[in-house]
Amino acid sequence: MVWSLYLLNLRLLFTLNSIYVGIDLAWGEKNLSGFCVAKPQGKKLKIIELKLLKSIDEIIQAILQYKDHKIYVGVDAPLVVPNETGNREIEKNFNKDFAKYKISMLPANKKLLSKYSPKIRSIELFEKLSKEGFQRDFKHNKVIFEVYTHSTIAMCFHNHEILPYKRKKGRSSEFIKEQLNIYKKYLFKEFHSHPLLKQDVAELKGQSVKDYEDMLDSLTCSYAMWYCQYNDAKFYQVDNVDTFVTPISKWKVYMLRCSDDTLYTGVATDLERRLHEHNNSAKGAKYTRVRRPVELVYYENCDDRVDATKREYAIKQLSRQEKLELIDVQNICRR
Repeated sequence: MVWSLYLLNLRLLFTLNSIYVGIDLAWGEKNLSGFCVAKPQGKKLKIIELKLLKSIDEIIQAILQYKDHKIYVGVDAPLVVPNETGNREIEKNFNKDFAKYKISMLPANKKLLSKYSPKIRSIELFEKLSKEGFQRDFKHNKVIFEVYTHSTIAMCFHNHEILPYKRKKGRSSEFIKEQLNIYKKYLFKEFHSHPLLKQDVAELKGQSVKDYEDMLDSLTCSYAMWYCQYNDAKFYQVDNVDTFVTPISKWKVYMLRCSDDTLYTGVATDLERRLHEHNNSAKGAKYTRVRRPVELVYYENCDDRVDATKREYAIKQLSRQEKLELIDVQNICRR
């Protein structure tokens, strides 16, 4: 109970006066970029601004209107690109990690990006915001990271699978609209009501379909920054500096120490909620209900529910001493 209240109070402290900016950045000057500003309100995000912007300077000006806030910017575009050709280490490592979900990132290099814009708009955006004090570090008040809509949607909403809402050969307009409607419903659960989330996607035609997609993506970019600040996420680096962040699977296997010093092992997608249930609710396990209070002493991330269940079984086969050694190793690693 105390641990849950501590996390809740910590979250409220850090979200006070915080805003989350999402940018689905167009790689060329002729196209518009989705731009969203949202702030936490209860357990959801409230949309403050949602629009399409054209120039990098317009985007920066829109962000700096909130300079008195803590600003967390998520951009769906490569911000730091040291390589002339080929893939960055970010793409290589991400593609290896997410291959099991059939999710990959396209290569990012200067030669490729300069075809869309000689200045490379994403690099220009990052360099200008860096001069305004933005850093790739959640500990700062002005934060910026690369994010990826596909991995965010898959990990947070779509059962670890890619949502095929992007236009590709073989996908009809009707199919795209069906996928955008699914996408919209996912975001409606995480954001307070907004006209965009009530839009009848079937009525959209031509460019308005792409514009709608870009604005949904900007919402996902802001959500990714909010989610990754408080939940399990993975960071990928450029030149040993965190640059890209993505949510990872919510599924975890965990161990609790009960009041009688015994250990309980289970699986969950929300450790805070599950710990509260074990200590305060009939939803807690029968074993822990008569051994309260319990405390969380160990957890590890799993690829999905099946993986978590297999790992739970494996841990339950360990001796008490082996479980304690597992707990000790994790505590050492997290100091």
